[in-house]
Amino acid sequence: MKVDDLKLFLKVVELGSFTAAANALDLPRANVSRRIGELEQSLGTPLFHRTTRSLSLTTSGEGYVENLQKAVDLLDFANEQVSNKNNEVRGKIKIGLLPETNELVQPILFDFQDKYPHVELDIRNINNGFTDMFKQGLDIAFHGGELFDSDLVARKLLMLDKCIVASPNYLKTFGEPKTVQELKDHHIVCSRWPSGEIDNVWQFQDESVELYPKLISNNIGFVKNATVLDRGIGFIPKLLIRKELESGALVQILTELTLTQETGWLLYPQPKTLSQASRLLINKLIEETPKLV
Repeated sequence: MKVDDLKLFLKVVELGSFTAAANALDLPRANVSRRIGELEQSLGTPLFHRTTRSLSLTTSGEGYVENLQKAVDLLDFANEQVSNKNNEVRGKIKIGLLPETNELVQPILFDFQDKYPHVELDIRNINNGFTDMFKQGLDIAFHGGELFDSDLVARKLLMLDKCIVASPNYLKTFGEPKTVQELKDHHIVCSRWPSGEIDNVWQFQDESVELYPKLISNNIGFVKNATVLDRGIGFIPKLLIRKELESGALVQILTELTLTQETGWLLYPQPKTLSQASRLLINKLIEETPKLV
């Protein structure tokens, strides 16, 4: 039997289905099913109870997974020790980036890969670090806003100052609001949080306002572009629109207000399951990302 097939079995157990494991490992589902079947044949016992709606371990499978995980952990540790002696860090890291963070994070990732040329970086666009971590089998994911109850580790990276912005053409056509309450008389472009809630209650130090947006998107890039294209007023982290503010494509309004901040997080599994390459990249991101602000 092959080590890759044993690791595939553990991935199926971790994610709870052949389909989830196939998505995480970028494999056809039929490939996963066939390889698990071959593993069961070589062992001479079924590892899973299969129904059309569920997948669960047999008694033999439960005992096998516990001992197998220990063996695979030891094997991975031994491989890492050899790599360390050769001063080579190898492996593949799947990273989930939020919309509009590519340009910010790219220099950090490229610098890491220049230092460790044998590491393959597989970059994925995501909207929710918690759900996409499992759907896409990510090793590391960025996340914005509130946290969810999970076994994942969440490390705070930075605080993002938000600002109220509009395009010069929009302000010329519809006028500039001078108070928080006047925002209600304008076209509003809002984000949708990963939880599904709409970010339409804009909080300030002394007051808040509930708005009724004309456009809503769970992609902050769409919100930014819609605001640049004169579709309305947006409430966007300043770090993500730095170029637009410098070029004049967007104008900050109601600048006298003290606005809320949004937290940026780095998500990853428990350290014991991380590869050496992932641990090194996590440390790099934790050290370098806060410098972006």
